[in-house]
Amino acid sequence: MGTHSKLSMVMLLPAMALACNDAPVKNLEKTFTFKVTKDTSGAAPIKIDFLWVVDNSTSMCQEQVGLTTNFKTFVDQIKTSFDIDPRLAVTTVDAQCEVNGTSVFSARGKFNTHSTKSFGRPCQFTANVECRADSDCDGLDCELFGKCGGDQGAWACREATSEACVTNPNGSPNTSCRRRCATDEDCASVFGDAAYRCQKPSASPEDWGCLRDPDSINCPDELPEFLDGNNIDLFPCIATVGVNTESCLDYEQPMRSGLMALDPVGPQADQAKRFLRDDAYLVIIFVTDEEDCSVADTARLNEQFYDTCGLLKTTDEGGPLVPVAHYVNQFKGLKTDPGRVIVAAIAGDSTATDPATVALERSEYIASKLDAKTCYNQTTICQNTTSGLADYGARFIELTAGFGPNGTFTNICKEQGIEVALQQIAKTIVTVVNKVCLPRPVLEGLTVKRTRNGVTTVLTEGDGDNRYRVIQTAEECTTGGKLLPALAFSDVPIPGESIEISYQGDPQFE
Repeated sequence: MGTHSKLSMVMLLPAMALACNDAPVKNLEKTFTFKVTKDTSGAAPIKIDFLWVVDNSTSMCQEQVGLTTNFKTFVDQIKTSFDIDPRLAVTTVDAQCEVNGTSVFSARGKFNTHSTKSFGRPCQFTANVECRADSDCDGLDCELFGKCGGDQGAWACREATSEACVTNPNGSPNTSCRRRCATDEDCASVFGDAAYRCQKPSASPEDWGCLRDPDSINCPDELPEFLDGNNIDLFPCIATVGVNTESCLDYEQPMRSGLMALDPVGPQADQAKRFLRDDAYLVIIFVTDEEDCSVADTARLNEQFYDTCGLLKTTDEGGPLVPVAHYVNQFKGLKTDPGRVIVAAIAGDSTATDPATVALERSEYIASKLDAKTCYNQTTICQNTTSGLADYGARFIELTAGFGPNGTFTNICKEQGIEVALQQIAKTIVTVVNKVCLPRPVLEGLTVKRTRNGVTTVLTEGDGDNRYRVIQTAEECTTGGKLLPALAFSDVPIPGESIEISYQGDPQFE
């Protein structure tokens, strides 16, 4: 790992003057100038404990592959700004799913220690398009993958139960086209990836389909409870949690599962105590294409509510769902300094770019989801033709918003996929760790200058290159129990540069 950059601060104060009666003159001392420099000489790496809560439902095969494929880039992006001393653990979203009394996978927040080396038939590649017969899928090799010459591959339409059920009221499809095959070479060729093969789960060619093997195919059978900097390369092994086809997993409880995994007085208390370090940042990352349905410990849902569970009332309103604010407070409470907790979610939302259309698509999704017709149970808010469908993750948006600048929500439906989402999460982590606390509230005249490679630039407030953001009350910046402001940089400081911050501070703040 690289050399960590250490921040040092020098505060330059103007001389104080007194009136003739030796009484202090109020408001005289206003200007405080700080110089923050990067010291590249051997500071300890930043400790970060990562918990990944990964959806293990049948729709998450490609997303799990995307997560493991792009993980190294995610870590490298963080390490360009500072050295890290990581711990990484993975749990799944099944908080109370049981089969014959035996917990499935890593239920109830238990860390995953088993590598899933193959995917089942539900993971065969499908394109999320409207179809009524196999012939409606013709030409998808060309349309999706640019394989337009020669014979087009065969596709099978997963038809709707009736014409009325082909699409949902909000326009999302209830049909899809599955890429069929005869040989491994057929799949590897059309996808341009040797990891794709022709899965043959039965003797019937009707069941054969192209499937990408997970990156965990060569992983050891047994894995550590959590990883660190010495075996971080095993992340694809613990993050490939596979898929669970049990019906009780149809309502998923990622927030509840995440808290179970980390709660020092919860069902996995010993595990949490072994994993969490008092002096480390805590980063909790949810990866799911469905809404959170975390219910109270005593609640049980009837199967008829599984698909719409995310729209049920909270316990504050007489319903079964735990209010999101409860998880915001509980996750913050895992650290003495809540400013050291970062929460991210990769979940579903509208892909529209203007607020009016986003609001419309969210409301249409909810209305469609609540429609009484059973064929509308597959309503989604968005679709990525070659990746997947997703529910509206309203509770995840609320959760990450509860952490302010320490929270980030990214849309799993974006065509760029998991890669861009991980880049955004890495940027948030770097920004939080690189915050500069100010010693007093800002009254006026804030000026921020950066000197990098001998060139001085005046930074401006906002988002984008050469910008900074003012956090008026940063939870990790306190004095005498009072919250102080901080600056966070979109273009984070790098080793060898200096930042000078000057402003008129509040002289009454003590």
